[in-house]
Amino acid sequence: NLDGTIGSIVNANTANGFSIVKFNKTTNSSTASTFGHGLSAAPEMIILKRTDGTEDWYVYHTSMGNAARVQLNSSDAKTTGTNVWGQTNPSATVFTVESFNAGNAIAYCWHSVSGYSKISSYTGNGGTLGVTGLGFQPDWVIIKESDGADSWQIYDSVRGAGKVLYPNGTNAEYAGSELASFDSDGFTVTGNPNENGKTYIYYAVRHVLQPQAGFMSFL
Repeated sequence: NLDGTIGSIVNANTANGFSIVKFNKTTNSSTASTFGHGLSAAPEMIILKRTDGTEDWYVYHTSMGNAARVQLNSSDAKTTGTNVWGQTNPSATVFTVESFNAGNAIAYCWHSVSGYSKISSYTGNGGTLGVTGLGFQPDWVIIKESDGADSWQIYDSVRGAGKVLYPNGTNAEYAGSELASFDSDGFTVTGNPNENGKTYIYYAVRHVLQPQAGFMSFL
């Protein structure tokens, strides 16, 4: 893919709104570079990891904006004023990486697909909250409090609502009622992922594959 200022190698499933981007950032950490992502719309969530050196798992989420990041390997609140994304929104063809050391890296890029996946946020109410407007019943949801320190949380319909895994930790699954149910138009949260006034980013997806020759993806 030659859409960016530096070429990338892309495996993209445009039907599912997901691509894997391999690239080599040849510039230093203070220089912005762009990379083609191969999707048909701008990514709303990107997970970025350097593969040949020590670097956090940086996460871009459209609900936080282009000057903020969280880390998949950390429970920390979002960092604001960051230049990891060059304070530039991803476009329909490229995303920007700036404050990131030169070297080989991998990026996982997603955008919402009507009836299949949703990338968005909600504000907790401290009680029981139905997160709606997805347009489908999800089977897999990842949630992170963005304006406070709290673990990432993963829920899926196979293990059952309420059973949570923490990707930034080594904990065994916790069986509670934090995600009370997967609903026809979203999901219902209580407890931990629903603190009053807190903002939570999420990515939700159905376990229904959109066909595309030669490539299949759940996430």
